[in-house]
Amino acid sequence: MYKRILVPVDGSEISKRAGYNAILLAKQLNATVIVTYIADQKSSISYEEFQSHGQEYINEIRDYASENNVDSEEVLIYGSPKNDIRIIARKSQIDLIVLGTHGTSGLTSTLMGSFTEFVVKNIDLPIMLIK
Repeated sequence: MYKRILVPVDGSEISKRAGYNAILLAKQLNATVIVTYIADQKSSISYEEFQSHGQEYINEIRDYASENNVDSEEVLIYGSPKNDIRIIARKSQIDLIVLGTHGTSGLTSTLMGSFTEFVVKNIDLPIMLIK
């Protein structure tokens, strides 16, 4: 069924929940989780902050994967989130994407953040949304 699960993280509580849920699902399916952090190079975050924060967010989910005996990989990119998520999904041969309904830039009153909405509308893969 699902052998490669992609989890975009951004440090928000919702993305952490998505990561934890992806790990638990991967454990049941004997799947690999690909944890990714993509910082928008057009944002005000510096490259150094990107590396530091991104690695911290990825490590938290990968540590949980390790504790649960789930294989994981990481992808850390400073680029264009909406473009790069499609490339990662294709090149990593993803079967399922698990992501939060909105992230650090999302308002809690919105149903879906813009990145999540983009993924749902533009990537032709099964998607699990976590709120």
